[in-house]
Amino acid sequence: MEKTKITHKEALAKFQVAKNKKRECLKQLEKSMKEIYKEHTGKEAENFFAL
Repeated sequence: MEKTKITHKEALAKFQVAKNKKRECLKQLEKSMKEIYKEHTGKEAENFFAL
């Protein structure tokens, strides 16, 4: 197997796609966690934290 080097531009584009995907996943996770919290406690969640 040959290792191919990617250009700086390609690496940056790949990183940006991953970053945007992570943001979307975190938005969905936050929404679902807040809904679950509200169902269990009847209160609105004030904070959300995820790494």
